[in-house]
Amino acid sequence: MDLLAKLKAGRDVVKTFKLGDVTLGLRILTERDHQEAGWAANKLLDEYKTELKVSNADLFESEKATQLIQRFVIDPATKTPVFATAEIVLDTLSRDERNAIGDAYYEFEKEYSPSERTLTDAAFAALLEDVKKKPDMPSLNDLSGALLKRLVISLAARQTK
Repeated sequence: MDLLAKLKAGRDVVKTFKLGDVTLGLRILTERDHQEAGWAANKLLDEYKTELKVSNADLFESEKATQLIQRFVIDPATKTPVFATAEIVLDTLSRDERNAIGDAYYEFEKEYSPSERTLTDAAFAALLEDVKKKPDMPSLNDLSGALLKRLVISLAARQTK
């Protein structure tokens, strides 16, 4: 398996999340997902013939979050999106449900694809030990560039001692 295939394979992880009686799947977002959500939120500003201002910043962020939810909530059995559009997210979920799904996603992202800004020193030390034991662990494909850099520096520093 080449490097690109390994990176893409890391995106197949699905976490299930229970919302009431419904089991939903959550998938890790890609950079494209984040960009598309941002552009969609910007498009909404254009549709309302306005720009991003302090007075509408909350609405912009809410729209971007809705766009992201539309992209990361999937049917765990088929891995297909539950919501075809962001409008369906808005028409279906209450604010509390939307927030619960968002919180579940961010916990999943921290757990599966930790970034340097959210990783404690103890968690980093544990990750470093895991890498030393199994350097080709698949979850390395999903770490942020800053975190990978920190791992490389830590491992290199131990080699020079």
